[in-house]
Amino acid sequence: MAIRAFVFDMDGTILHSLPDLAIATNEALERQGYPTHTYDEIMSYMGNGAQKLIERALPPGTSDSVCKRTFDLWRAIYLQSDYANTAPFPGIIDTVRELRRRGMKTGILSNKFDAGVRGLAEQYFPGLFDVVRGEIPPAPRKPDPTTLLQMLDDLGVSPKETVYVGDLNIDAKTARNAGCTFAGVSWGYAKASPLPVETLDVYIHEPGELLDLLDEQAVAPIDYRM
Repeated sequence: MAIRAFVFDMDGTILHSLPDLAIATNEALERQGYPTHTYDEIMSYMGNGAQKLIERALPPGTSDSVCKRTFDLWRAIYLQSDYANTAPFPGIIDTVRELRRRGMKTGILSNKFDAGVRGLAEQYFPGLFDVVRGEIPPAPRKPDPTTLLQMLDDLGVSPKETVYVGDLNIDAKTARNAGCTFAGVSWGYAKASPLPVETLDVYIHEPGELLDLLDEQAVAPIDYRM
């Protein structure tokens, strides 16, 4: 079945956002007297949404109320940052434009909170994505496929016609759970959740390699669930 849509993870896949995430995390921790973390440590906490990032950054055993207070503070700092240290990965914008020129539907699905995802999409990719979704409770986070499947319904495409693109193992599981083809990228934040490279449908080293899939139209989608 021909490919008709590409859906992308955000952090570590289309946006190099870690610098601003790290700054906001350490500022929120420091304001409350907690130890801060290195860039690599914060990278290792990523992959399951901002609340989980904050839980992992706080000392073990921190109460739920403190986790929530720290997350609320982190969110305020992050939203006020204007994402000054965030930028699209090289080649992403040109590749997405070319995918759309070739008639592809495009979307973003992230475990980042929805307001942050939409704000970043509007700031860095205006008009380039048909559907943009972040975490909206009570909808389950990735790797649950519920939100991805809803997005595909909105786009009017089937899972077998869709390539999901991401940098973490959680993204690979999301694609498999939904029945989509998965394209793993080599430039992201895989330290947090390493990709099982040997089992991926596609593994790319630059965004333009996604265009090759349209020429080949030979990627076999996974039809089992994890």
